[in-house]
Amino acid sequence: MTTDHAAAAPLCPAAAPAPTVTPECEASTCHRTSTPESVKLHTAWPSWAPLPVIAVLVLSCVGFAAGRIAGW
Repeated sequence: MTTDHAAAAPLCPAAAPAPTVTPECEASTCHRTSTPESVKLHTAWPSWAPLPVIAVLVLSCVGFAAGRIAGW
């Protein structure tokens, strides 16, 4: 007994070729899609701006730890 089976259709459609260069106004993602992103967001914060916040947080933690040790 012979049965002819039709060739199984592929589960995923053929992928489109990836763009060679992502435009400056788009952020690249891992699934070959691009999400629009404003160029202004690239320079919204200067690189040094978070450092004082981090320094205050670290000094607070160190001061709290020193106070706990001194009060022990």
